[in-house]
Amino acid sequence: MFSFFSSQNADIFSINIISTQVLTLSFLKICRKLVERPKKFEASMNDLFSRLLELQKTFANELKINGDKDTITLKYNPKEQLYEDNIFANNPAIKFVNMFHKTMSEWLIDTIRGIEDTDSRLLQNAQFVMKQYINMLSPNNFPFLNPDFLKETMNTSGRNIKKGMEILMNDMLSGTITTNDRQKFRIGKNIANTAGKVIFQNKLIELIQYLPTTTEVYTKPILLVPPWINKFYVLDLTSEMSFVKWLVDNGFTVFLISWVNPNEKYRNVGFEDYILDGLHASLNKIHEITGENQVHAFGYCVGGTLIAALLAYMANGSCKHQSKTRITSATLMASLVDFRNAGDLSVFMTKIFLETIHDHIENRGILDGHIMHNAFSALKSKDMIWRYVINSYMFGKKPPANPILFWNSDATNLTVSMQQFLSKDLYYDNRLIEGNVSICGVPINLECIKVPLYIVSFVKDHLVPWTSTFDSTKFFGGDIRFVLGGSGHVAGAINHPSKNKYCYWVNERKDNGASSAEEWEKTAEQFPGSWWNDWINWVAPKMGKQTKPRNISAWLRDAPGIYVNNELPT
Repeated sequence: MFSFFSSQNADIFSINIISTQVLTLSFLKICRKLVERPKKFEASMNDLFSRLLELQKTFANELKINGDKDTITLKYNPKEQLYEDNIFANNPAIKFVNMFHKTMSEWLIDTIRGIEDTDSRLLQNAQFVMKQYINMLSPNNFPFLNPDFLKETMNTSGRNIKKGMEILMNDMLSGTITTNDRQKFRIGKNIANTAGKVIFQNKLIELIQYLPTTTEVYTKPILLVPPWINKFYVLDLTSEMSFVKWLVDNGFTVFLISWVNPNEKYRNVGFEDYILDGLHASLNKIHEITGENQVHAFGYCVGGTLIAALLAYMANGSCKHQSKTRITSATLMASLVDFRNAGDLSVFMTKIFLETIHDHIENRGILDGHIMHNAFSALKSKDMIWRYVINSYMFGKKPPANPILFWNSDATNLTVSMQQFLSKDLYYDNRLIEGNVSICGVPINLECIKVPLYIVSFVKDHLVPWTSTFDSTKFFGGDIRFVLGGSGHVAGAINHPSKNKYCYWVNERKDNGASSAEEWEKTAEQFPGSWWNDWINWVAPKMGKQTKPRNISAWLRDAPGIYVNNELPT
């Protein structure tokens, strides 16, 4: 939606134009609904008039209070050769513009939210579009309305502008806004570098087994199932942030799926293939290597959705693919099974948008990963777009190295078949909880899942709302521990205990009868630090006795493998 146009990314540009048009159309439909309701429209105009009058009074008081202050003379420090006071921040014109933007933004959002008897998806799209334009029109995004830019320009004699233009030109050539210093990281060197071996490969996955670091390990292995819409190493960032390394250092035998980054030849590879050639094949290989017939499965985002689907499939008596290693407990981290309230990503799940996107990518066979990256960035445009426009193009500062943002910009493609399933069958039609998703002809019924589940969600997750994951607990048939972690979809997930950041909530009351997320939250108890501490106390007793580490006797190559570097199987 916000990528630059270049000859190298014409398809991405055209998709972004389509998405902008579709979303703007939703906004215009909402505006028409408002105009067609004279009383509602009149009330909205009266509300705006009242707010502007209040703005006038507030601004007049500001002028009266600060009228005797010097807003013209700059204080210059000849020793430091810098202007000390940022008097531009006190400039009446700049102050008024900021106050006006705030007033209009709040009125617009409140007006849209107040429109009743309207399709919820249409209303959500209209709010999304309005927030995009509000963020875009922030005074700080305009050089001569940004007091910090004006001060920086004077202190550097305009060198910041020259550096900013250089960064802008490079970004235009690359077709995207640079959010991270990618030269600082090397996959397998200082990121995704936990020691391990690729012990199995097919057309869809590399299965990695990590080397033990303890004298004893739990008998049962753990299988990590990351999402395929991103690279796996969000679970294995730097050593100080790696969930994989933390598991290994705590005595777990860890296996992890690394998904291939598909090209057009994978166009017909869909959800059933990811179930059978991905998750099911991994379970059989784990049995072959370890001899164990029980494993704990840990899924992140749609990786958790995949685990839930396989568990329900294998619990059905008609299942045609019983694995030799069974999932006897599972963790679903920030994973949806009920997509009725699917977070901010739902704005891209309207019927007309899905049809347009599908028609556009049908000939290519894949949805280019950079389109997904731009979509995710648009959902948090203030932090992921305009923040870098200001710092990079106006201040001439290159973004610092950040392992999370490095991973976030490492885009992966979606096959046409998988894109259609995720967007239409899951997000739009919500077929999973209705029993209308089948694997090899066997309908999926989540109530058949009886194994213990640890479901963790995050309080600021804009992609997977925690209230939706809580509501999904009623669809499972076994014992569930629900935990709410601090922060968002990524930062909350990889919250290493050594950081002692954020917090988490649990509700130990078995008889609280909470029928909603709000009721659960009222009696939940807050604990400091990482939810990892709670999780390991829950999972460790289920992992069997301690035994000597297993040696890896046969492997294909060192971790992190080749699929993570976008190489394809030969």
